[in-house]
Amino acid sequence: MEILFEQNLLSRILMTITALGLAIGPAVADFNKTHATNPLWPPHARFHVVWQVLTNSSLSLFMLFVLWTPLVEQYDLQLILVAIIQLTILVPIYVTMATMGVFGGALKDVNGLKPYKFNIGGNQIEVDTNAFNFTIIIFVVSVAFINIQSSVEVLS
Repeated sequence: MEILFEQNLLSRILMTITALGLAIGPAVADFNKTHATNPLWPPHARFHVVWQVLTNSSLSLFMLFVLWTPLVEQYDLQLILVAIIQLTILVPIYVTMATMGVFGGALKDVNGLKPYKFNIGGNQIEVDTNAFNFTIIIFVVSVAFINIQSSVEVLS
């Protein structure tokens, strides 16, 4: 188990960063006047955003424990579990973005977070903060997942 624990240091570090990002990022972005205390939002919507952030933060604390505490001989399975949990949080964001037209959703409110602005070849391009940040996190989780050193032998 020690060998797998040490061989998977890169994956543990990357998924630690993403777990912290999933815990801290939404809390910073959502516990303010753009979301949880947004006067334009109905009280029940504010309830749900607080619940969602606290749930993600709680799951992130659980993931940090699993990442840094070898619990089973096949330690790599713990890392796979954390990757699955992180992707379970992240993939629905893209499903929600793809289906916003069905329920009248939007990526931002008039008094919400401003998009990132990039100057590419003299053209000003705006990118939604959620789409940008969560795409980076998904990329990092994917790199971590690909780098997990496994104890499972591949059957041929």
